[in-house]
Amino acid sequence: MIDTDVFEDENIPQHYSHHPIGLLYLISSVKEVFPELDFKVFHTSTSENPIQQAEALIQSFNPDLVGLRALSIAKESFMAIAEKVRELKPGIPVIGGGAYPSTSYEEILLSGLVDVAVIGEGEETFVELIRHFLIFTDIPLNLKGTAVIEEGKVKVNPVRLAIQNIDTIPFPAYDYINLNDYVGIKNHAMQDASTSAFILGSRGCPYGCFYCHQLFGKRIRRRSAENVVAEMREHIEKRRIFDFVFLDDIFNVPMPEAKNLLMMIIETLPPVHINFPNGLRADFIDDEMLDLFERAGTVEMALAVETVVPRLQKLVGKNLDIQKAGKAISAASKRFITRVFYIIGFPTETYEEALETINFAASFEYVAQPILSVLRLYNNSKLFNLLQPTPEQIIAISEQEKKVIHLRMFDETKFYGDFFSDEKVPLKSKDLKELLYYWMSNVVVYPDRIRKSHSVVEKHLNKEQILGFYKDVFDRAKFNERDLKQLLKS
Repeated sequence: MIDTDVFEDENIPQHYSHHPIGLLYLISSVKEVFPELDFKVFHTSTSENPIQQAEALIQSFNPDLVGLRALSIAKESFMAIAEKVRELKPGIPVIGGGAYPSTSYEEILLSGLVDVAVIGEGEETFVELIRHFLIFTDIPLNLKGTAVIEEGKVKVNPVRLAIQNIDTIPFPAYDYINLNDYVGIKNHAMQDASTSAFILGSRGCPYGCFYCHQLFGKRIRRRSAENVVAEMREHIEKRRIFDFVFLDDIFNVPMPEAKNLLMMIIETLPPVHINFPNGLRADFIDDEMLDLFERAGTVEMALAVETVVPRLQKLVGKNLDIQKAGKAISAASKRFITRVFYIIGFPTETYEEALETINFAASFEYVAQPILSVLRLYNNSKLFNLLQPTPEQIIAISEQEKKVIHLRMFDETKFYGDFFSDEKVPLKSKDLKELLYYWMSNVVVYPDRIRKSHSVVEKHLNKEQILGFYKDVFDRAKFNERDLKQLLKS
């Protein structure tokens, strides 16, 4: 079982990673039915040479099946690993799963490097695949929740219904990874991944944000508070882990269930630290929830705004109540290390609308890490299809999406808006460069925000962690106490 992250030589910084919790859920589900089977897990983010290490593992373990998982951003790494598996073990089934294979199953199946693409939630489907391969040697062509090649064409089988009671899914098989492999790697909350554990307390999200993989569907299915706390307690007792990172698509919806879980953590567990880096719904946070977050040991949370323009909120499918979100950001950032995500560069977005979003971000002086992204278009995404690009524009967009976003890129690489009319995409490269400079000076390095947000950061982190935090925030290879003093005096 291989969890494929973006390789470092693809020019995307490897500041943080996750534990391969999706694969660990698959293993625990199979082990519950077929306890005699064994697995090996390889996470490429823990390796300096993923291809070489994958090759060594495959040769030593000699698997009868290989499963590959990746997000869409890591598709090139996914294909490189799949090609190596085919080279070393040409006769065994190769299964693809996760966000990338779920949305791009046609691409990976037609490559010939993957035999079966598991679409969406994978536990029940993977158990059925294992059951099939224990009896037969052929590829199952009619299994629900999969896509395969039949007679040279991609065949998409009927959707597998989501698991309704997710308390029935066994806890992820953490014994199949070595946490020491994550020393020096930050988790999603920018903290030590070797001393933390990931928790998935719910699956699904009712909103339709354009960038979301929607892997778990639009209906929220929550685990019971008792089930989540039992998993956390197992980590505490078995591994002495007290730091937890919640990966829910939308932890705080519905609010009563989220509050109930926080209360149970407060009442039944020893003191823990919890983090919410996946983007809480900012307009579903009230004063009572903030109090519960604090009492439960919350260190960090992320709130995603994207844009403050109502018509763009509708366009991207988020439909955030900006007034409620602003109130929550202001209150939360004074208690917790708070990250807030924004995006500029949407189709039809004007310069003035992008500036409105940046000025909104500048109004929050206690936000520890405001993050502005320039929109990237990916093939077959909602916004990509909205623009109806020509074949030539598709090629240009594909080249642009490979580049790392930085201020100088707009001198050397065109923004995707340069390929379209002003009517479709008013913003152009020169506009993005101006806006990013304005963002840097008025938000990122604004002295009052740095000083006020630091007063919150130092409540939650020790000296070493604080230096690591600012190292990541400002993307500096080294950041020492003198740098911090200078930063706070600026």
